[in-house]
Amino acid sequence: GDVRRLGIAVGRRGLAVRGAKQAQGEWRALDRSSPPPDVHLMDLRREGPANYVSTMELQQRLVDDRVKNRTADVVVVVEHEAVYTLGRGATDEHVLFDPGADDAPALVRTERGGDVTYHGPGQLVLYPVLQLADYRRDSHWYLRALEEVIIRTCADLGAPDAERHAEHTGVWLRGRKIAAVGVALRRWVTYHGVALNVCPSMRDFDRIVPCGIADEAVGSLADLLQASVAVDDVVPIMVANFEAVFEAKTSPVASPPRLD
Repeated sequence: GDVRRLGIAVGRRGLAVRGAKQAQGEWRALDRSSPPPDVHLMDLRREGPANYVSTMELQQRLVDDRVKNRTADVVVVVEHEAVYTLGRGATDEHVLFDPGADDAPALVRTERGGDVTYHGPGQLVLYPVLQLADYRRDSHWYLRALEEVIIRTCADLGAPDAERHAEHTGVWLRGRKIAAVGVALRRWVTYHGVALNVCPSMRDFDRIVPCGIADEAVGSLADLLQASVAVDDVVPIMVANFEAVFEAKTSPVASPPRLD
């Protein structure tokens, strides 16, 4: 099908920027004249951290239904069991453990753009499944919009200095990358998404070169704010900022599916 995959750009060090512009494209408000679209909010956290592969299988079903206009837009909210993931074109160059070892952690190949990253408890992940034609049919605008959601969320949590990077996709706070963005599109329906480090175990990032960017450190909100911040505290703030940036209205799914 018509598939375009975008994700984390890898390049030399650049200066961080707080505004809408980044290396590719910029975020601009939609300024809708029509009613906001309804987006189903599917929170999968009730059973605890979710298996990554099962979540991706669910996401593929949601994408199939959205491409065929059988369902409305959906945003999946999840924390994952510990897992390392590789973007579609990435090699294991930036994986610092032996994937073939008996005690190796899970390593999964995905369809998103970008390099290797880590997901685990304490990291808040949003997977929007949106028909982008109903927002702005611009893949770079979409990346910048996801960054905008994170920047506003950080400001609401007491970190107004969260910012974009001049050359890399994602969000930085006080010199450390706190959010990674890696997305895919099928017929302008989005999947994969954005991961914000709220309070994960940062030691787990030591087993990779996160996003393939060797000269940029990663961090978490809890560490950088030197405060107790839980994922439960951040979810409603991030959802509210998603609604504001995408000029949409979310409604909770009463009975989210159980994952295998």
